[in-house]
Formats: sequence, C-alpha cells, structure tokens
Amino acid sequence: MNKNFFNPELNAYDTYTEVWIPEKVCVKDETDLLVVNHYWRDSEGELWGDFENPMENVYRSFDAYRERKGYMSPKELRNLRESLGFSVRKFADALGISPSTLTQIENNHRVQAKYQDILFKNVKNNPSSFLEELKFEKENLSNEVSKNSSYNVNFYYKDSDNQLSNNVFTEFNELGDAA
Repeated sequence: MNKNFFNPELNAYDTYTEVWIPEKVCVKDETDLLVVNHYWRDSEGELWGDFENPMENVYRSFDAYRERKGYMSPKELRNLRESLGFSVRKFADALGISPSTLTQIENNHRVQAKYQDILFKNVKNNPSSFLEELKFEKENLSNEVSKNSSYNVNFYYKDSDNQLSNNVFTEFNELGDAA
C-alpha cells in the first residue's frame, strides 16, 4: 500500500510504501523476541516508523514479551479492573502499586513486573476472595480508627551523616482532623 505523508523530520511530503519486517527485539530480560514491525519506506528506500502512531512497534514488542512470559495483556487487565467496578486509583491502591504505574500498564506504555502480574492473576483467579479481603481490611481499619481518637506517627529522616534516624512524635487528633 502506498500513502502520501508529511514527514516532519524532512519537512516535506513524500509517497511512502508500507513495509512489514520480522525483526529480533529485546525487551527487559528477553533478547530474542521475534516481532513483525511496521514501517513506511520513502522514495529513497529509507524506512520510517509510522508517522501517526510512532510507538506502534514498541507496543508490538511489549505484546510479544507479555505473550512469552504468559503475562496478562493490558486489555485483560483493564477488563478485570472494570469488571470489579474499580477506578484506576482504587484498584492500584488495593494492590499496593501506584495509579500511574497501573495506567501505564493498561495503556501498554509499560510492561508489568513479574510480581505485579502475579498480583493481577491472583485477583483474576480469585476475585471474590480479593473483594472479601478488601472488605475485611476496611472493616478492621474502621474499627481501629473508631476505638482510638489519637494515634502515634513515626517520622524518619536522614541526619547530617545521611543516616536514617527515627524521631517519634505523638500527634493527638480528633477524628476528621488533619494530622
């Protein structure tokens, strides 16, 4: 297929021919992933990544990595989260990962670490247990907070020798007040 594109690097229009090339790529610890990458060849024979989707080949590499490792796909992960009725922030908090990390994984801008994939699969394989555990933890936390109207806060800091030090302050706080 031929297509006319504006190439911002050359500041010119040209007719490009679509090309698919099998290539060996490296993602994290996998050095021999075979991916069929998408390019556009200009009239002089030079290959260019897709001007409208420049990350396309990176996404293909991430997909190949996940497939080789047996990891959940971004779509599977998003569907799981949505099926449980969680926002990105609430699901990430429940799993103990940052919302930005979860968003990057769901948008295929990042490959999950092995421990993250294990967390995702545990939720996928046992959604009712996951929800029950969250409910249990929430109830325990509510009970603890209602029993105590004051709490201790430990502050850690690095001293002048860059050593981790502990300084304990007791903050007495009524429920609803900021610490």
